[in-house]
Amino acid sequence: MIAVFACALILIAYTYAGYPCLLWWRARRADAGVGLARPPDGGLPRIAVVIPAYNEQDVIVEKLQSVLASRYPAHLMRVIVVSDGSRDATLARVRALSDPRLLIIERRTRAGKAAALNIALALVTEPIVIMTDAGETLDADAIGRLVARFEDPRIGAVSGELGLVSLTTGLSQGLGVYWRYEKAIRQWEASVGSVVGVTGPIYALRRDVFRPLPIDTILDDLAIPLEVVRQGYRVGYERRAFAYEKATQIGRHEFIRKRRTLAGNYQAIARYGRLLLPGSPVAWPFWSHKVCRLIAPYALLAMLVSAPALPGLWGPAVETGQWTFYGLAALAAFRHRSKRPWLTFPYTFCLLHCAALAGSYDYLAGRASAHWEKVK
Repeated sequence: MIAVFACALILIAYTYAGYPCLLWWRARRADAGVGLARPPDGGLPRIAVVIPAYNEQDVIVEKLQSVLASRYPAHLMRVIVVSDGSRDATLARVRALSDPRLLIIERRTRAGKAAALNIALALVTEPIVIMTDAGETLDADAIGRLVARFEDPRIGAVSGELGLVSLTTGLSQGLGVYWRYEKAIRQWEASVGSVVGVTGPIYALRRDVFRPLPIDTILDDLAIPLEVVRQGYRVGYERRAFAYEKATQIGRHEFIRKRRTLAGNYQAIARYGRLLLPGSPVAWPFWSHKVCRLIAPYALLAMLVSAPALPGLWGPAVETGQWTFYGLAALAAFRHRSKRPWLTFPYTFCLLHCAALAGSYDYLAGRASAHWEKVK
């Protein structure tokens, strides 16, 4: 049991501290020119902005206004909105904008985001595609900053940045800290090679590297960049290309969202498992950033079960420490408005790991769905 505890502890330490530290060390020694935005030499390319939408009447106008107000030249931009079986006023509100740059595609039957993206990309003739969701607004310079990255011919896709706003509860503040940690890891991954996954609300890719997605794809923002890497390109990261989203305020909502995301990670591992093999350009970050995170909840359980076997006073001390940590998380669950870090950190940490456990069950039981229902 001591060996079980030691292995579990090493995995947790590597996943959340060792890997980021090694990435940071390697990023400092990487080519200083990798990932730096440069203006294209031959003029700006034409682009298509693709927005899949399902029952987005409350946010679609604000979203489109932020896209159409982009500082990217209007004559070089086309915006494609795919309504995937929307039953509300989404289509009416898009049509009311009457902008000649808008192309509206109406699907009467809902098929999911992957199917919507396939339909839209089949109509794209522009060399660069901006992928973005309906619920987040874009910074005016975001599109231009993403496009600038494609001056590097090695880049096949570029992840943008998610800016969380309305950090008013303990949970949202805890998620804000977690997201800053994630952003640092992505920046370092891009510096030494490729980002494993992109930011769903804002990323860009070359049109000719897109391959139609299986319609049951859960996470396009993981499947598409992995496909880009499989074709020999790199996936970059532009930390100044912002999409803004209101932070989740309720733990149950974040649990549902992360549960689906982590089920999607299992699906991507099953489909792109070859990228985990030695020789793959993303084997190390794929294992460390995705696979180890899925194993981590089981390692935490192993530590809890095996701690009493530690010699001397180590067993009771370590076990007490673990139960205290989980007790604080439980306390925070009943005081979700608390902003005390000693409560919000355990709660956010445990929430994300419980979602990983639930996500593994959903995937293995065949319950994970490509259809996403909003929870906010």
